[in-house]
Amino acid sequence: MPVGYVYMEFYLSWSHSLKEKRKFLNSFKGKIHSRYNVAISELKYQDLWQRSGIGIVTIAPEKEYIEGVFERLRKEVEKLDAELIKEEVEFL
Repeated sequence: MPVGYVYMEFYLSWSHSLKEKRKFLNSFKGKIHSRYNVAISELKYQDLWQRSGIGIVTIAPEKEYIEGVFERLRKEVEKLDAELIKEEVEFL
């Protein structure tokens, strides 16, 4: 049973405070968790207000299913008002 992990770093040029960043992240995390049934957490840059590093993990019976979930996640990210500056995908 494969486990899929994706790490994404965002640049939030419009953010002027940690409060604005948290509002964005809480909305994004809630939407992603409920739509795709994944675990999501901010892993890096908690103290920076224009940058964020998040990790997303899911498990499924087949690797292809996880790849599909990650592809749909990328499409969601493209709609965001944030610049994706790094993405790493790993399967265990």
